[in-house]
Amino acid sequence: MNAKKFARLSISLTLVLLIVVAAVQIAIDPLFQYHQPWFGLKPVVTDERYQNAGIAKNFDYENAIIGNSLSENFYVSDVEKAFGGKTVKLTAAGSHTSDWKYTLDILKNKLPKNILFNLDPYIMDTDPDNLKHELPTYLYDYNYLNDVNYLFNFAIVNKYTYQTIKKNRANRIPDYNKAFSWDETVKTGREETLKHYQRPEKGSEQIDTDELKQTAVSNMDNLDKYYKEMPDTQFVYFCSPFSILFWDKFNQKNSLDAWRETYLTVIGDLLNYKNVSVYFWNDQEMLDTICNLDYYRDEAHYNTEVCKMICNRISANQGLMNQSNYQASVNQFFDYLKSYDYDAIFVNS
Repeated sequence: MNAKKFARLSISLTLVLLIVVAAVQIAIDPLFQYHQPWFGLKPVVTDERYQNAGIAKNFDYENAIIGNSLSENFYVSDVEKAFGGKTVKLTAAGSHTSDWKYTLDILKNKLPKNILFNLDPYIMDTDPDNLKHELPTYLYDYNYLNDVNYLFNFAIVNKYTYQTIKKNRANRIPDYNKAFSWDETVKTGREETLKHYQRPEKGSEQIDTDELKQTAVSNMDNLDKYYKEMPDTQFVYFCSPFSILFWDKFNQKNSLDAWRETYLTVIGDLLNYKNVSVYFWNDQEMLDTICNLDYYRDEAHYNTEVCKMICNRISANQGLMNQSNYQASVNQFFDYLKSYDYDAIFVNS
C-alpha cells in the first residue's frame, strides 16, 4: 500500500470512528444535552456542573433549585411538597451568582413557576464577575458548533457514557430525589462541627461596611435582569440558617454590624420586585435550631432535617418578608447575635 492510499484509509477510518463516537454520544447523551434518556435507560445523575445544563434544557419540571452547597441537602420531593409540581435540582457546590447566570439563561427559555435559591454571606461576599470554580460553559448554551467539546470528548465517553450504560445494566441508578446531597456520606453533630471550626482571634477593627454592601449588591445585580425577563417565574430566596459558630466567627471579626446593614440592603432591594420572595427567620424555633450543633457538619453546612424544616416553613409562608416587616426581623436577629454568649459554646467542648 502506497503512502497516499494509507493516508486516505487512515483519514477514512478516523472519520468513521468520530462519526460512531458522535452517534453514540447523541444516542446515550449522558449529559442530557439533546434529550432525556432513550432505549429505556434511566438518567444517571452524578455530576452537577456537567449535567445541570442538560437537565435544565431537557427535563420536564415546574420548579428548580439553584444554589451552592447550602442547597445540596434538599430532597427533590420536599421541594415538590412545598411548591407543588415537578422539580429539578440544579445546585453546585461553591457556586454563586456568576455561575447561576448560565443556568438562568437556560431557564428563561423554560420559564419554571418557582426557582429556589439560598442567600447568605457566601453568595454576597465573593467576586461578582468571575467564576470561583471551572464550569463547562459550552454545555450551557445553544451553540451546536461548540458541541465538538462534548461529542468528541473521549474523557466524557469514558466517564459519563460508560457509567450510564454500566449503572443501567447493573440496575444501580442513583436516587435523583437525593441528587448531590451529602448528608448520608459525612458525619454531623456537635463534636464533628466543633472539630471543623477554627475560632479566630478577637479583632479590634471594624470592617468596611460600605465596601461589603457594595460587593453584595454587585453580586445580586447579576440576577436583576432575570426578574424582568421572567415575570411569571417566582424567585424564592431563603436566608441560609448558619450555625451559631458561623456568627461567632463574624462576632470575633467585629463584622456583625456590617452584615446587619448588608442583609438589610440586599433584602430591601430584592423586595422591590413583585416576583421575588425572601424568607428570613428569627423565631425561637429557628434560633434553637442554629444553636443546636447536632444539625451541622461545620459552622455553615446543615443536614437534610434542616432542609425539610425550610421547605415546611416556605410551604406555610412562615418568615416571608415584605417591605413592612423585614427591617424589624433582620434587626431582631442581629440583636440576638450581638448579645449571644459565644464563649459558653466552648466550655467543656
